[in-house]
Amino acid sequence: MHSLPVKYTSVILRFGEIGIKSSQTRRHMTKLLINHVESALKENNVPYNRVHSVYGRIYIDTKNAVKAAEVAAQVFGIVSTSPVMETSADLESILSSGEQLARAEFKKGLTFAVGARRIGEHSFSSQDLREHLGERILEGIPELKLKVNLSNPDQSIYVEVRENKAHLFTQTFEGVGGMPTGSQGKVVCTISTGLDSPIAAYKVMKRGCIPIFLHLDNTPYADDRCSEIAVKQAQLLADYIHDFEVKMYIVPHAPDIEEAKKHAPEKMTCLFCKRNMLRIAREIALQEGADAIVTGEIIGEQASQTTANLRVIEQAVTDYPILRPNAGDDKVQIEHLAQTIGTYEFAKEGASCCTLNPRYPSVRANPVDVASCEESMDFEILKEELKNARILVLRQGK
Repeated sequence: MHSLPVKYTSVILRFGEIGIKSSQTRRHMTKLLINHVESALKENNVPYNRVHSVYGRIYIDTKNAVKAAEVAAQVFGIVSTSPVMETSADLESILSSGEQLARAEFKKGLTFAVGARRIGEHSFSSQDLREHLGERILEGIPELKLKVNLSNPDQSIYVEVRENKAHLFTQTFEGVGGMPTGSQGKVVCTISTGLDSPIAAYKVMKRGCIPIFLHLDNTPYADDRCSEIAVKQAQLLADYIHDFEVKMYIVPHAPDIEEAKKHAPEKMTCLFCKRNMLRIAREIALQEGADAIVTGEIIGEQASQTTANLRVIEQAVTDYPILRPNAGDDKVQIEHLAQTIGTYEFAKEGASCCTLNPRYPSVRANPVDVASCEESMDFEILKEELKNARILVLRQGK
C-alpha cells in the first residue's frame, strides 16, 4: 500500500530560557527571534506566509516546512524545530491525521510510541490522546506490523494541542539554542587560525552578543595564509548573525612585536604580544561602542595562559571586561564544538601564525618586571597599526 506524501504546513520553533524571563523581556526577545528567523528564511530562499508567536511557541506557516525547520534551527535562541501537520483540535481529526502521518513516516516492523501535550480545555486528556492514537495506528495500519515500546521506541509520533488547533510531527531538529542575537551588546572577539578563539566567539554570540572580529596579522613572522584562514573562520561565524552588521579588523601586528623584542627578555615575548592585542582591542571597542573583549585562552594550555600570566596580560586593559569563555574547557571539548559548527576544517590547515615564540617562555611573569620593560616601549606604534588596519564587513545590517 502506497501512502500519500504528508502535507507539512507549518513549523514549531521552541525556545528555552527565554520562556522564564519577565513578560517584557520575553516579548522583546521573541520579537528579535521572529525577525531573525524571517531573515534566515529569506537568505536561504525558503518561502513562507508568516512567522508568529502563540502561547510560548513560534510558528512558521510554509509549504516548505522541512527546509524551514532546518534553517530556523540554526538561529541563536532556537532550541529545536519540527515540521508539523496541522489539524483541528477535535479527537477524530487528530486520530485521522495521526494515522495518516504514521502511515507515511513509520518503518515496517519497528517499535513506536506516542507523545502528547495538551494545553487548554478539551474533552480528552494527554493520556487519552496517547492511548487512542496508539490504538488507531495499530488497528488502522496492521500491514506495518508495529509494536508499542514506551521506554525505547525506534520511532515516535507527537501531538501538541493548543486551543483549537493540533500539530502532529515525527521529526525534530536540534537547534543551536542560547539567546537571540542583539539581546546583548557588541563585543570585540579576537580570532586567529586556531581552534580556540573561534569557539570563544561562538559561545558569546550564542548568548546574544554581536561580534566585532579582530585578527592580528603577524606578517612577515607568519604564514601568508593566516589572515585568509582567519577571515574564513570569522565569515563562518558571521553567517549565524541576522539583522546586524558584522565587521572584522585585520591589524598589522609585527611592528609592536618588534618593539617588544627590543626592550624585553625573549621569554616574555608572548606576554607583550597579548597585552598589546588587548590594547588594540580596547581601541576598537571604543570606536565601535562595544562592551567587552573576548579571547580564546584556556587555563594552562600554553605558557602565556597560566593563571599568573593571565593576570599579567589582563592588567594591560582595566576599563573593559576580558571574557574568556573557554577558560575551563579542555582541548577535546573545543575540538568537538569546532567540528560541530564547522571551524575545525579551517584550523586543520595548520598555518603557522607566529615564528617568534620563545623556546623557554616565562610561565610566571612578575607584573613589576613587565611594567618596567614597557616604560621603554613606544606605544604610538599601536595607533599607527590601527590606522593601517583593513576593515571588512562580513554581514550587512538592516
